[in-house]
Formats: sequence, C-alpha cells, structure tokens
Amino acid sequence: MPRSPIPQGLSRNILAIDLHHIIEVQEDGQNELSNLIALCPTCHALYTRGTITRDAINSWKTMLVSLNHAFDKESISNLLFLKKAPPNSLAISGDGVLKFSHLIASELAGYKLLMQNGPIVLYQVFLTEKGNRIIDAWFSGNREDVRNALSDIHKS
Repeated sequence: MPRSPIPQGLSRNILAIDLHHIIEVQEDGQNELSNLIALCPTCHALYTRGTITRDAINSWKTMLVSLNHAFDKESISNLLFLKKAPPNSLAISGDGVLKFSHLIASELAGYKLLMQNGPIVLYQVFLTEKGNRIIDAWFSGNREDVRNALSDIHKS
C-alpha cells in the first residue's frame, strides 16, 4: 500500500485564498494590485453577505499597504505580539530589545530598564499610546481611524 504524501494527522485541505476586487469588476474595477486584496473564503463570504463593509475592506487594504511599506514582516508580527501580551509581562535582555528596534524608533513601542543585578540586565518592552492607536485603528475597520493613525506614524 503506497504511503500518503501528507503525514497522518495533518489536514488534507488545500489552503484557499480568494482574490477580491475592492471595486467590483461590474463597477469597472480593474485587475490591478491596487484594487485587489487576498481574503480567506470566510471573510470573502462575509463581505458578499454584507457583514463586512466595503469601507472595512478599504481600511484593511490601506493598513496592510502602509504597514508593509513601513515595516518588515517581523516588525509587524512584533507589533501584534506586543498588543496581545499582558501588560508588564515581558522581561527581556538587551538583545531582545533590539528585536523591537524598528518599533521603538517609530515610537510605536517603548522600553525601560526593569532590573539590573550585576551583569544581568532585563528590560520591559511595551506598546506606546501611538502603537495602541495604530493597532486599534487597524482592527476597527474604520477608514477615518486608519487615516488618522497612519498620519500619526508619519509624524515621527
């Protein structure tokens, strides 16, 4: 009996992504990168049913484009991680602080000395008010909130 190329226990489902036209083709929307966004099938169906608004899709696309131009993938992941981390829960070394340097330089994250015991030095890294605003705007789906939050980033 031939072995399955997919290990036991792993899903045999194919990852599906729907390419969505922000301005629909029937409304003269073009097949251009600026008018396309990748959505999972669930989000695409929610949009089609009207649960997710066009404004929310536009906000999401604006935030994705802006963050991708401003930060690398690791910085975006670190920003999301800091948002989900419980307050005052991170105690990291100086090398760990360097992982957040792009966010700290952009004033989206901050750091402070937490403890020093001889050669052992620990820091706390946290989201700033500006960092919280950008994440909250991103997930709000409100285009005006996103625009305001992005203008805050560019003031740095």
